[in-house]
Amino acid sequence: MLPLLLKKRLTLIVSMLCMTLHLSGLSFAKETTNAPAVQQSHLLQSKTFLQSQERLAYSLGIQAYIYGYPLVMSAKTMEAMVKNRAPINQFYYADTLASPTYRDIVTPNSDTLYMSAWLDLSETPVRLTVPANPQNRYYTVQMLDAYTNTFRNVSNRSTKQQAGQYIIASPQWKGPTPAHIPVIYAPTNTVWLIGRVEVKGEADLPQAVSFEKQIAIAPVHPKLQTAHVPEALPPDVLSSLSFFQVMTKWIQSNPPPECDRVLLDQFAQVGIDVQEGFDPSALGPAKLAGLQRALQDAPSIVQNGFPGYATFRNGWGSFSPIGTYGNQFLARSFIAYSGIGANVPSEEAYYRALTDGSGKPLTGAKSYTLHFTKEQLPKTSAFWSINVYDNQLFLAKTAADRASVRSNTGTLAYNPDGSLDLYLQQQPPKGKEGNWLPLPESEFNLVLRVFAPEPATLDNQHDWPAVMESNPLP
Repeated sequence: MLPLLLKKRLTLIVSMLCMTLHLSGLSFAKETTNAPAVQQSHLLQSKTFLQSQERLAYSLGIQAYIYGYPLVMSAKTMEAMVKNRAPINQFYYADTLASPTYRDIVTPNSDTLYMSAWLDLSETPVRLTVPANPQNRYYTVQMLDAYTNTFRNVSNRSTKQQAGQYIIASPQWKGPTPAHIPVIYAPTNTVWLIGRVEVKGEADLPQAVSFEKQIAIAPVHPKLQTAHVPEALPPDVLSSLSFFQVMTKWIQSNPPPECDRVLLDQFAQVGIDVQEGFDPSALGPAKLAGLQRALQDAPSIVQNGFPGYATFRNGWGSFSPIGTYGNQFLARSFIAYSGIGANVPSEEAYYRALTDGSGKPLTGAKSYTLHFTKEQLPKTSAFWSINVYDNQLFLAKTAADRASVRSNTGTLAYNPDGSLDLYLQQQPPKGKEGNWLPLPESEFNLVLRVFAPEPATLDNQHDWPAVMESNPLP
């Protein structure tokens, strides 16, 4: 055993040695941790790193724009319609067919009356009421979520011509609803209702309007509903950084399917954070430059996003998917650009012609014929139509002040063998005015719609006859 005094001295020496080593370690650690920090600072300011950040923001900005375009278009459409048409949770009813001055949506038809309502289901469900329909008038109330996916149609086919009521509720609604009324749970809190009511001819318009206004909506719990006015959007929302602010706000109010989170989580790397929102002031110059560059290029990508989804034959193009899109985000954005509110093919099938049978652009400077054999005519339990549009995708202005023909007016003259000839030219063909489709002076495109198509039409969706250039009929 060591003497007590020696033991105390050894303990003191060891303690001092440990303290010295500890202090030396702190100093060494400080030097070694500062060195990488300095190196990291230089790295973050290097040209190569900043370029990579700009490119990352550009790449993710393009993807975010494609994903978010339908949301921002929904926000723009809702803002305009609530301001100019009807408040939230109320229908706007049109009492005339759409004309070239109609600008509510692109590619509207001029064959049905439109009614429209924007629903906010976050506070209360909404009751939809439809009338009895003994005349079997075609109608549908299409329901779209905030992402422009169609999730339900209530139509004359689904109701079997009977009157009916439906409750439309938010995905998280747990409160009471009226007994014995079916509940439709929407995928999002924001819902767009688009109603279409058949007009069989000019004389039928008053009856169609009367029928249309019997389709009604009302809050199930009015006392829970507060006044809601959509946020005013910047005029340049589709081309400025405000795009990402609107996009993230709408995602927060209308959560997407859980499977989309894998993609959305990537956007947060460049500040497009669907949890926290988008704050450009929190981003450095490189990421801001990348997002600004994305905003310059992304609109063109969306506007030309059809090749992977379109099939053309005889000049007529069909598009799939349409009406509901799953994870095909570019398809969803292209339709939001070219025909927002498009329905599912089983309810309304669409075919667009941009060229004649030889592949040349359609122009009012020429005349054309369109010959349907009896077998080629659209098969439908309702009716079909062809509308003429300008290059801005609105109804074309023609000297005849109309831009369509349709099968339910009783004015089409069929050939003895059941075939049909349509005459596409600026001036009316004498004696064949019922089969005349007036043309504008400039380039145009056509949309063939088949309302309530039969399976045979969908199965042979590309077998339409080509638009053929011809001499004008006097």
